[in-house]
Amino acid sequence: MLTALGAAIIAAVASLVGVTLGALVEPLKLNAARRAKVRQDRADRCGRFIEAGARARQHLVSISVSYRQQAAERVSGYEDEYYTARAEMRSLLGLLVMSGPDELVDAAKEVRRKDMDLHHVRHAPDDDGEFTRVVLPTPVREAVVALDRAIEEFALVARKHTS
Repeated sequence: MLTALGAAIIAAVASLVGVTLGALVEPLKLNAARRAKVRQDRADRCGRFIEAGARARQHLVSISVSYRQQAAERVSGYEDEYYTARAEMRSLLGLLVMSGPDELVDAAKEVRRKDMDLHHVRHAPDDDGEFTRVVLPTPVREAVVALDRAIEEFALVARKHTS
């Protein structure tokens, strides 16, 4: 009988310890799951921001080339696509501002600034003052390189904050 009672006491203590440990560990598991979800959401937003930035860049280059070729119908289509990509970048930037971190937000703002720089020079004339060549003029080429660099810098910062 003492053996059965001892086994029952050991089982009761083990059960109590298990419940207590479970109650202590559960908040830690929930916290880790929440952090993983925030990190995954941030990674998704950053990926979409990079894709939107790359699309905006490509559409601005296409606008610049089509403008030189005097293909107004193509310019109109590219502009619609550009403004769609730009709107997506703007909304994703707002979400990044809301969730942080500041280093990531600053890198995203730099991408937007470089996008606007390219936007402002997209109709720049060719280096010889004409609008006849398919080759991008120097101000457009420099703005494209700066935007590419800003997107790459954003991606590096995003990797640091999402992996």
